[in-house]
Amino acid sequence: MMALDYFDDLNDLAPESSHASGSVLHEDGMVESLAKLSALIEDINHDMTPETILDRAMSAAIELTGAERGFLVLVGTNGEWRFTVARNMDESIDDAESAASQTIIRRVMEARQPILINDVIGASDLGRQQSIAKMQVRSLMGAPLISKGKLLGVAYVDTTRLAGVFDQSSLVLFETFVHLSAIALENARLYEGEKDTKARYKDLQEYLGTILQSMPHGVLVLDRDGMVDFANPQAVELLGGGLRIGSSLDKAGCDPLAIAKLRKAHEQFRQTGETGRHSLKLGDRSLAYSFFKLQRSHDGRERAGLNLEDVTSQKRLESQVVEAEKRSTVNQLAGGIAHEINNSLQPVKGRIELLTMRLEREGLNLSEPMKRDLETIGALTERIEKIAHNLRHLTKPADPDFRVLDMKQLLTSVVDMLETTTGSLRGYRKNDADSDFSLVLDLEEDLWVFGDPHGLESAFINMIINSVHAMESVERGKLIISAHRNMERVEVSIADTGEGIAPEHQAKIFEPYYSTKGERGTGLGMSIVKNIADIHGADLKLESALNIGTKITLAFPIHSESMCNL
Repeated sequence: MMALDYFDDLNDLAPESSHASGSVLHEDGMVESLAKLSALIEDINHDMTPETILDRAMSAAIELTGAERGFLVLVGTNGEWRFTVARNMDESIDDAESAASQTIIRRVMEARQPILINDVIGASDLGRQQSIAKMQVRSLMGAPLISKGKLLGVAYVDTTRLAGVFDQSSLVLFETFVHLSAIALENARLYEGEKDTKARYKDLQEYLGTILQSMPHGVLVLDRDGMVDFANPQAVELLGGGLRIGSSLDKAGCDPLAIAKLRKAHEQFRQTGETGRHSLKLGDRSLAYSFFKLQRSHDGRERAGLNLEDVTSQKRLESQVVEAEKRSTVNQLAGGIAHEINNSLQPVKGRIELLTMRLEREGLNLSEPMKRDLETIGALTERIEKIAHNLRHLTKPADPDFRVLDMKQLLTSVVDMLETTTGSLRGYRKNDADSDFSLVLDLEEDLWVFGDPHGLESAFINMIINSVHAMESVERGKLIISAHRNMERVEVSIADTGEGIAPEHQAKIFEPYYSTKGERGTGLGMSIVKNIADIHGADLKLESALNIGTKITLAFPIHSESMCNL
């Protein structure tokens, strides 16, 4: 309804003269003008493109003012302008820049005021300009498109047949059409801007939604009362599958004690803002969780984010590392005990055999109880010897659990564990040639083997730790872990640029309790590697040079099922 206010100027108009047809707004013309304006308002209120509205406005202006041609120029953000509408009474004008008077357009832009010249040749200085004379323009009108004080463009109409075609009534009507065009253009731009904002907002929502839906961790958003505002599928699965938007954590359907712990942690986070990482047991799973701050919702509600991570595998690896350290300690102790037992047992065993021989040589008849006592002593020494022998074989894995394994995944998990859990690779930066100590992972995809994951992890851990120890005496080092297919074998190599192994030690490096580390080493690590290689039917190869480095390669038989997937 606001657009109807532009008709006020038209109501005061009165005919002044009888110019050419269409120049005076008589009563019928006024009705027709109002009808055109009403139709234009309808167009503005409908979902139309700016180009269509401006084209219709210019057509109506040409028809009601008696103009022969009309042009509409829009101003860009940098001040440049372009022709958006260029037409005569019947059709569009192709070459608008050559057909329109750019002098008139520029004057209207600079003055921001309408212009009316009824006799261009006789009553103005424009007739002397070659472009105007060439166009043979006789009458013209121009008006700026202004909305909220901003110049949007210029509308311009003219005639080439007669002078005096336009009058003040024509100018008022033309200005009204131009003003409505400016409103239509501004509204259309606002509408397009709103559509673009909504589209970008929708794209952003979908983008963030895709990230949240695909990330491996669970993400929850809770209000101050612990009601669920958002939960990605991973969070729903981790907490038992019962979570619903708008429901309480208590409805998750998992261990009530674990949920109670989360609720208590949520309340503590609300009070203190503490964002540390914690853990809890959920059935046979181990979960790590941490809260993070969020802005309030659009309606002012307090919210908090909750990250959930399944760390069951990590905890298992941590346990394996602890067990490996325990085994190493036990093995070292057992080796020492076995060594001392053997040292003490051998003279006892020898003395018993010597005593038996002497008694037989002396021809003494021993009573049956004495014979049985000697036999018992001999049997016990053999038993003790066997116990000592068994102590030396504690490093051999018992009952390996063979299964199909992805070698890249296995090696990656070992590296992650050594980086984050044990800290053995602390200070090593992945694929960073400028770092003092760099870690290079060169792992091929689809390398399948049939093996015992615990045993292989133990072997790779020992190999990597040995390489790290070998580079402690150098200023810069590189650890390269690679896995590739070579014919029908999967080759895994651990290479370092450490101090290397002297040739005289290389032949013994895989023997139990043989170590080049002095008191620091147990001599069990490489023995474990060899035992595991034997169990898996893998070829074991050592390459080393002093002050250059060491490379140990295990070549496993490729799993036959992987051949079917190639």
